[in-house]
Amino acid sequence: MPLAALDIDAFYQAIATISFVLLGLWWLVAQVKYEEWRGDPARRRHAYGISLYFLLPGMMALGASVNSDVNLLWRVAFGVTGVLGAMEVLLYLRSGPLRTAPQLALRVVGSVVYLAIVVLAIKPTLAVALGTGLKPREVEGVLLTVLLFIGANIAWFGLMETGETAGA
Repeated sequence: MPLAALDIDAFYQAIATISFVLLGLWWLVAQVKYEEWRGDPARRRHAYGISLYFLLPGMMALGASVNSDVNLLWRVAFGVTGVLGAMEVLLYLRSGPLRTAPQLALRVVGSVVYLAIVVLAIKPTLAVALGTGLKPREVEGVLLTVLLFIGANIAWFGLMETGETAGA
């Protein structure tokens, strides 16, 4: 049974809140690690990429909850931020030597999720055509949840690894 409009709006408000809380926590980590990371462009790039894994879903969720009656709002918000997210991942992958296999895998999956978000924003009828049983905004909500999961895992691996790959 699909969620009512009020329920999906509450979901997006919760996602926005969670995203910005995670972003704030990540910025605290970056502040604590600043001295260690400031001399290493790969670590700074990694920290920025993680910030976007929390910022962009928050921005998408805010855009989706502005007005449920205007589909163009969520579609533009998801389309623009999805393109930015996919571009960030591609730039990260081109920015230097690849790090650990888990980080690489998470980044690649992240780029696929961002691209799926963009495709669904451009053609929301795909949600129905694929037989998901969900409305387009609900499918986008699932994809945002996946992005937050990916971002949290990339942050974890970056903090827990040692040596040359730590934080990158």
